[in-house]
Amino acid sequence: MKEGHSDSQPHDAFTRKRLLSWGIVVSALLALGAMGYSLSVGVSVVTSHLFYVPIVLAAYRYPDRGVAFAGALAAGYLAEVLLLAPEGGLEVVNALLRAGVFVVVAAVVSHLSGRLQVRESRYRGIFETSGAGICLFSPETGKIEEMNQRCSAILGYPDGEVPSLDVSAIWPGYSGLAGTLGERGIQSLDCNLVGREGKPCPVLLSANLLPGRQEGCVVVTGTAEQKQMEMDLRRLEETFRVILNTTDVGILLTAPGLQVVEANTAAIRLFGGAGPEDLIGQNPGDLIAESDRKVIRDYRERVLHGESPAPRECMFRRLDGVEWPAEVSLTRLKRNGDAPERLVVSLRDITERRQAEEAMREEYRYLMVVNEIIAAATASRGLDDLLQVSLAKTVALLEFDLGAVYLMRSGSDTAVLRAREGVGEALPPVVRREDPLYQDILQAGAMQCIEDFSMRYPGSGIRVLAMVPIPGDDGPVGWIAVGSRVRKTIPESERGILLGIAEELRNAVVKGMLQEDLEAALASANRYLEEATAAAAEVNLYVDILTHDINNANTVAMGYLQMYLESPTGSDGVLVGKSLTAVYQSSEIIRNVLTLRRLKTGPAELRPVRLEPVIRGICSYHADARIACNGADTTVLADDLVSEVFVNLIGNAIKFGGPGVEVSISVREEEDTVSVTVADNGPGIPDDLKPRVFERNQRGTTKKSGKGLGLYIVRMLVERYTGSVRAGDRIPGHPGEGAAITFTLPRCLPATA
Repeated sequence: MKEGHSDSQPHDAFTRKRLLSWGIVVSALLALGAMGYSLSVGVSVVTSHLFYVPIVLAAYRYPDRGVAFAGALAAGYLAEVLLLAPEGGLEVVNALLRAGVFVVVAAVVSHLSGRLQVRESRYRGIFETSGAGICLFSPETGKIEEMNQRCSAILGYPDGEVPSLDVSAIWPGYSGLAGTLGERGIQSLDCNLVGREGKPCPVLLSANLLPGRQEGCVVVTGTAEQKQMEMDLRRLEETFRVILNTTDVGILLTAPGLQVVEANTAAIRLFGGAGPEDLIGQNPGDLIAESDRKVIRDYRERVLHGESPAPRECMFRRLDGVEWPAEVSLTRLKRNGDAPERLVVSLRDITERRQAEEAMREEYRYLMVVNEIIAAATASRGLDDLLQVSLAKTVALLEFDLGAVYLMRSGSDTAVLRAREGVGEALPPVVRREDPLYQDILQAGAMQCIEDFSMRYPGSGIRVLAMVPIPGDDGPVGWIAVGSRVRKTIPESERGILLGIAEELRNAVVKGMLQEDLEAALASANRYLEEATAAAAEVNLYVDILTHDINNANTVAMGYLQMYLESPTGSDGVLVGKSLTAVYQSSEIIRNVLTLRRLKTGPAELRPVRLEPVIRGICSYHADARIACNGADTTVLADDLVSEVFVNLIGNAIKFGGPGVEVSISVREEEDTVSVTVADNGPGIPDDLKPRVFERNQRGTTKKSGKGLGLYIVRMLVERYTGSVRAGDRIPGHPGEGAAITFTLPRCLPATA
């Protein structure tokens, strides 16, 4: 059988719409062009009517934009009149009137076209969504022109596919009934149509010619489902009794308020009967527990008044008097002809459901309690906070009077109380392995519930106590204790909750204990590291001092000795003396470093020291240098290392001051301190370097050798004597004309009588 697709219909409609759109554009351009030409030659009466063509076409094609298009075209028309009309005012007035007519015509056509399209859309929607199959054909050619989706489905064609056949090909009886179709139509004809691949399709058919008699309409309703339903109904009637008697829902059919007229097998079993005769004839009210009879009576009245209330739960009474819970629903069967009014009573035994609901309530309570405790524990910052918050939540949610949490480290014989809630002195802060409480409860390693706790431990005030272990990898890491002063026992549901709480807290507690161990180990490691760092810094300091100063002294000694070897006879005494001085200085440095190392092990022991001998001794090391000292005869609180301050300051001034440098030392006594300034006329210290010049390994801009430790040693020693040191200019404001180092030392005040 040849078949064609309905794609040609949308394509034809699209082609028509596109041609109509082009016609609007072309006619509008022609109208504007013709009008322009006519105005240029002085003719304007006839050509203005050409504008009606695009206006009518646009209003018909686009009803919602027809008026706007007419307005735009009228504006173009007015523009042409204003620009090209030779007569002026009268022609403009006529043009305005015509423009208004254009808009009115567009409005009228748009309105009519819109209504036409709405009606067409409405009928198209009815056609496409109709539950009946509809097929349109040509009475002259017999060709099928269109069919809706329902008709395609009945005949077995895919949606949107229209067979390119004669109507007689799918309706074999059409030829014999064609005359009748033209006269009065065909109504409710039970027949078979020929579907796809010749499949017979039983239908109920109606046919007639549409107004104008240009198209025929066939309306079909598939009867295959109806016939199948009739067969199913008969089969349902046959199986109804089987289903009724095999369901676990008890069914009672009663005359309202009178008696039971029918009962299924489940109802007989639920009420403990041996057969239908045990229930038939019974008053339904006698089967309800007395406490719920009024409830069911009100429920029945609502059903009889046409309401549909939700099923109710109530207690029913078996024939032997035992009560059982059931969910009951009533359905009213109204009187229908000879069929009397009935009430259908559906009963479902909910004993197991109530047990399950009770279990669910306990499970919900368990989850609620555990979740709240876990949430509170998660928000806690430390282990103690976690334990206290979790214990408080447990005691409050489970309504106990008191609680405690004990933790025990691995390998320990002692459990320590880490959190308590309402305990007071009822439980000890420490439980040792030899204590009775440990042997009675903790040693078991499992949950223990002591219901005679007050008898075992008089004076505790606790009547019942439960101890729940907090599990760890190698056994319990602690216990949660909860107790009551008034309860006699702890129900199994709450014991399960306590076990769940302990299990949920397991990871947090173990993690917290590990965190405490780690923090203790880290604190110990940090303490050792700080001590090692301080020791290393001290060693590095001594090594730097020795390396820096002894190298300097040894360099001087080797220089003088070299000069001694190269000098003529008789001039060696001075050189040897200078070499010995340098060697003595090196020895002095080693002694001072050893003294400083000794003082590092304990607090400084300050004693009175006169500065004048110290400064004079240092100046003797530099016999060739020009050093001036003013006011040096004063006494300070220091030790024998104070000479190192002057050794470094004077040595730095001579070393970095350049040839012919002059060094001045001034000492000034103040109330509680002695201020000493060592100045030189060398290159000075730049301003940006002054704040850092006393830092370790910090050097100036000079290229001379040195490790940058001299001023660092000065600051360290001065601060050891509770003094201060700062760098400045020999002449304030002129850093290039020499440096001045000023430091203070505590003054040794004379004893008062």
